[in-house]
Amino acid sequence: MATSDRSGPRVLLGAALVLALAACAPMPPATPDRPSSAPSVTSSALVLVDVDGSGMGLRGRLVDPRTLSDVAGKPVLSFGHNYTAVTAPDGRTLAAVLWPGGSANRGGVLHLFDLASWTDRATAVTFDDHVSQLFFAPDGRQLYWVRPGPMAGEPMMNPDPGVYRYDLASDSQSRVAELPAAFLPLSAALAGERLAIVGWTTGGKIGPSRNTEVYVVDLRGGTVVKRELAGVRAGQVQDLAAFDDVRNVMPAVAWDLPRSRAFVVDAEQDRVAIVDLASATVRGPTAIRPRRSLVDRILDLISTPAAAKAQASTQRVAVVSADGRRLYVSGLRIDLPSADREGNVTPLDLLAVDTMDLAEIGRMDVAGTDLALTHDGQRLLILTNRFPTGQPST
Repeated sequence: MATSDRSGPRVLLGAALVLALAACAPMPPATPDRPSSAPSVTSSALVLVDVDGSGMGLRGRLVDPRTLSDVAGKPVLSFGHNYTAVTAPDGRTLAAVLWPGGSANRGGVLHLFDLASWTDRATAVTFDDHVSQLFFAPDGRQLYWVRPGPMAGEPMMNPDPGVYRYDLASDSQSRVAELPAAFLPLSAALAGERLAIVGWTTGGKIGPSRNTEVYVVDLRGGTVVKRELAGVRAGQVQDLAAFDDVRNVMPAVAWDLPRSRAFVVDAEQDRVAIVDLASATVRGPTAIRPRRSLVDRILDLISTPAAAKAQASTQRVAVVSADGRRLYVSGLRIDLPSADREGNVTPLDLLAVDTMDLAEIGRMDVAGTDLALTHDGQRLLILTNRFPTGQPST
């Protein structure tokens, strides 16, 4: 397991779906007396990205979202070795950074795909490290992203970290705001004319407290407000009084953009900080009020402590309901009993929390590595696996 804070996302070759609608008119539903035809340039289509014939790259195809058959007359376009993409608000443009290789994420190029004509235009904007998120402005005229600082040992890579803007009309990029070189972004979101970024500072001496940080950037004026979430740890930490070695801790971030706020959940403790993105103020962190009985809590206090671990990694994920009233949190912990053994996975329960008073509503014995809500807000989708407690990870 990598122990560097700067390991960052390194996307491996694989198949993926980009949910991009390539036009404005919806496709009519198929009926028995009127067979459906392949979608045209003016009907909805899905961009399917999968592995190409060589097995060394990705390709993008326009397909019928109901049958996944190719749209007639549309070419297959290269999506490089790995990519990050976002669709414009009007659904007609897909912006994507395509990297030619995955070993160091160097040589990435920003591409603009016209989804109506299914054509690709490479821009002059390049990337020499992984950028995990792109954001279109509400009017679709500008594109934003967060460029991380240089990696340890490669000081010449990404020498100018910060928030960047690409203007589609002028085909030019500029830096909106500067960020510290040691800041590692975890998650970001665009709320009106503000870009909020959650992450932590890397490097320095590893201790028991490495707090999560939030930067709120005014995209119009370029001003930056920093808030430190004391008590919500992130990155590499080590309890000085414990026998544990360095642990990698990744908090959960759930964005509630209709109400301009973010929930940041500590990975190891049930406590939540709430960030108001409009005022750049923080509430908490506040402990989640448990629903468990007093007996259960007493048993937790007197239970046998875990044995010393060579390395541990704890990660949580979270999502907010459409009405902003519930926060769902899950995750897992991976322990390495020794350097020459595989990791043991410990699932973390799925929690439902009331966002008003941060009281636990319910708890399920299911662990997820990603959470999402359906568009109607009635169902919670959980990306999970079979995680037998104490068994090697797969």
